[in-house]
Amino acid sequence: MEVIINIMIFMFGLCLGSFYACIGYRIPNDISTVKPNSFCPKCKEPLKWYMNIPLFSYLFLKGKCAYCKEKISIYYFLTELLTGVLFVSSYIYFGLGQNFYISIILISVLAVTINTDLKYYYISDRVIVLSILSELLIYLYYLDGRDIIYYIVSALVMFGIMFGVKLLGDKAFKKESLGGGDIKLMLLIGLTLGMIDGITSLLISSIMALILSILVMKKNKEGIIPFGPFLIIGTIIMYILSYNGMTII
Repeated sequence: MEVIINIMIFMFGLCLGSFYACIGYRIPNDISTVKPNSFCPKCKEPLKWYMNIPLFSYLFLKGKCAYCKEKISIYYFLTELLTGVLFVSSYIYFGLGQNFYISIILISVLAVTINTDLKYYYISDRVIVLSILSELLIYLYYLDGRDIIYYIVSALVMFGIMFGVKLLGDKAFKKESLGGGDIKLMLLIGLTLGMIDGITSLLISSIMALILSILVMKKNKEGIIPFGPFLIIGTIIMYILSYNGMTII
């Protein structure tokens, strides 16, 4: 029975991953997430149902559009695979319950943000708002009022800290140091982790981003990299550590 549940959660993750890859393209390009049906970004031809099967369609079509033979971005395949693997891994690690539901929200945000922020330097307000509302609904079911208030206050504090960092960064570098999406993500991070773990996750994210930025600077003198995916990865890492009672600071 457990094997069947794992397979179902994996397949559920694959399907959502396919959707996340799709909206990761549509939202930054101001295309409705509902209509039209899936289409090739190059030739605009609508795709048949069998061209939309997660993982298998990409492999069957050999990574090319069936009509114009334009290469299909590997992001679609990787987003589907990543989401499916992380969903089932979360179930194996947390089991069903509050932690599992919160983790799949974070994974979902990561799957969308990787596509929007890496390619378009854009983080969707809709994704952040829906994620925050989803977490609040989960908290209303599992937590008491005092805990909910603590996480809400933590979200506001983390937002304030990040906004302060942006103001200092803008003044120091004489240009925009952080995007508005990065600052808004701190609302979700604070709501998920609380203040102390939220600050720790910010530290983890900053170290990862700094290391990659140094590596990127060898090819790109500006060393510009999107920070959003690192913020979510740092949050997921800290969420796993805090689940085991581990702390860094």
